[in-house]
Amino acid sequence: MLAFPCMGQPIPFSSGRYISNLMVDENEIPEGKKWLIASRLVSRLPVMYDIAFRKIVGDSYDTIERDIWIELAKEAKTVADAFRLPTKTAPDLAVTYRIIANIFFGPAYTMEHIRLGEDRSVIRITRCPFVFCETEMRCQFGHLFSRCLTFSVATIEILNPEYTLRFVRSMCMGDKSCEMKIVKKDTVEEKEQGKKKET
Repeated sequence: MLAFPCMGQPIPFSSGRYISNLMVDENEIPEGKKWLIASRLVSRLPVMYDIAFRKIVGDSYDTIERDIWIELAKEAKTVADAFRLPTKTAPDLAVTYRIIANIFFGPAYTMEHIRLGEDRSVIRITRCPFVFCETEMRCQFGHLFSRCLTFSVATIEILNPEYTLRFVRSMCMGDKSCEMKIVKKDTVEEKEQGKKKET
């Protein structure tokens, strides 16, 4: 049997509240706590799957996992459409990304949005549930970046095909915070073509 360290950490029911009777129905658990439990599990699943299957699957593990994160990005589009979240401009996309990340992965995210204009925005993350879970369970951060990169880029491009996302800094690569730029695709393409001409 595989060992998953640090699972089963206690979840406080609510601050300062004493529960005198045993619960007998899931409806007695507050909705906020259900969301917290679900998001904690979602944040831990990638680590648990990595521990369980990477050695067995081998080199193709990352490719298979990327497909899963792209599918999750498609679900982000479904959520954005259902709740009419804004996706027209770069600031819109930054706000919607933050909302979706918190819905999917819980309140452990600490994000700051820096608006640079209608066509450019920066998302800065100083607390990440995936880094936290990896720290709790085994402290191997090497595979986190590809997951976050895949989900984040795919989410922005699916929400608005005119835009893309680029990482500037990443906590799982040793930086103190994550920094992601949301920019128009044609801007990125022009810069890349300019670099090719220079070389």
